[in-house]
Amino acid sequence: MKVEIFTHKNCIECNFLIEFLENKGLLSKVTIIDTELYPFLAFERGVISTPSIFVDGKLIFAGVVDYDELLKILSGEKVSVKINKEELIDKLMFGIINSFAATAWLYVNKDFDALMAQKDFVFAITGLALISESEAEEMYNYLRNVIVKEGDIYFEKWKDTMKRVISSNFIRELYWLYEKKLEKEYVMSKYPIEVFAHWLMVRGGAVGRVGLRIHPLSEKEIITRISEVYIYLFNNYDSLWDKVIKEQEEIRKSNKEQVRFLNF
Repeated sequence: MKVEIFTHKNCIECNFLIEFLENKGLLSKVTIIDTELYPFLAFERGVISTPSIFVDGKLIFAGVVDYDELLKILSGEKVSVKINKEELIDKLMFGIINSFAATAWLYVNKDFDALMAQKDFVFAITGLALISESEAEEMYNYLRNVIVKEGDIYFEKWKDTMKRVISSNFIRELYWLYEKKLEKEYVMSKYPIEVFAHWLMVRGGAVGRVGLRIHPLSEKEIITRISEVYIYLFNNYDSLWDKVIKEQEEIRKSNKEQVRFLNF
């Protein structure tokens, strides 16, 4: 059995996972692949979020990892899970918000049909990857029908969470770029709404121009939606910075450079 884990050094969930595996003495059973160092391999495998875990080439977890199920997999036990249809939508949306690329793309484009076509990702974030193929297909078709038909309802339900995820990631990238907290007025001058809109459209799941949808600034519906994030960002500016700085300091303490190259 071959278990591959795609990570990123600035992903806090990745660091927690690596620390967990190290404490359990299981790092020798997996291959760690740093997506910062090997981006094209990640693109080739369809990695949308980190950590992404493949077992014998099949995507099993994306973004959110069930540690108990992973332990069973690594110990060679048969994994059997029960999926409740009523929980599928929430599992899907929770998995989406744990992937910034998926969140940004969905928020800008509001296209559930296209997102559901990424079946490997959908299977991984909902747990469908861990059940029988026939049952998984039945559940997937049910989920797709519901979310495509009632997508607006669920979009509105999760909208505030998506705004928080997008805003946090924008601040996080500013921190990586400048290595310090920036004054609000400075950021507003450097990133007016037009620049922020461009950033969000480009960041939303685009690899090169694959997946890229540039909407004209004249598209009122799109820009109004993006403006809501922009307003949220600056209304919560200080708390977002505090959270990001604390998170990044924790990552810096726990990050083990040697693990990034393990077994690759």
